[in-house]
Amino acid sequence: MLNILKRKPQTKQIEYRYINERVAIFIDAGNMFHASNYLKIKIDYKKLINLLKRDRWLLRAYFYTGIPSQDMIQEREDLFQQWKKQEGFLNELQKLGIKVKTMPLKKTPEGYIEKGVDVLLATDMVSLAFRDAYDTAILVSGDSDYVPVVEEIQELGKRVENASFKRTSSYELRKVCDSFLLLDNVAHKFTMPLNKPKQIEKTKNENFIVKLLKKLKAIFSKKEEKK
Repeated sequence: MLNILKRKPQTKQIEYRYINERVAIFIDAGNMFHASNYLKIKIDYKKLINLLKRDRWLLRAYFYTGIPSQDMIQEREDLFQQWKKQEGFLNELQKLGIKVKTMPLKKTPEGYIEKGVDVLLATDMVSLAFRDAYDTAILVSGDSDYVPVVEEIQELGKRVENASFKRTSSYELRKVCDSFLLLDNVAHKFTMPLNKPKQIEKTKNENFIVKLLKKLKAIFSKKEEKK
């Protein structure tokens, strides 16, 4: 009976790692944007990169995104304003040491879409693996289109880790990768709510008004007592 009640010893999951492991991080900006926009969060990419690389040597983090062409910017004022914000954001990433790689947006009847960004990312992953620039690729995306790319890189003797939010995560991609990190579970380590600063300011204003009303009430109460 006692033997039945005894807990079975927990076995730790074995993590296979290279000695002096070299990692390269590939971020699909469009995939991350859709997830962060849905969750209404702002991503701190410096914190995200440190979280993913852990104690390993980082070759470089790459950030892939689509940008409007000059013709598009000149054509629409609203697009110009959006581009100025995007340009400032991309410049900040560059200052952090993140390599930004871009492809021009394509105009379609439905609007402007990214085209060729996934091909650019996939080409870099395979090319750097072929040149033995890294031991492990960390793919930050949930797009199942990367499945053949992951398998090709594994054929070259490299590992591929996947990190993505549940909202945009593909089961096929998770299954083929050597390991998977659900970013929702660690989001507090590298994100913040989009409306947090505004909410704080609103709370401050509300507190000030409440205090002011209390003071005015106290003043009028004293005046009434004197009468």
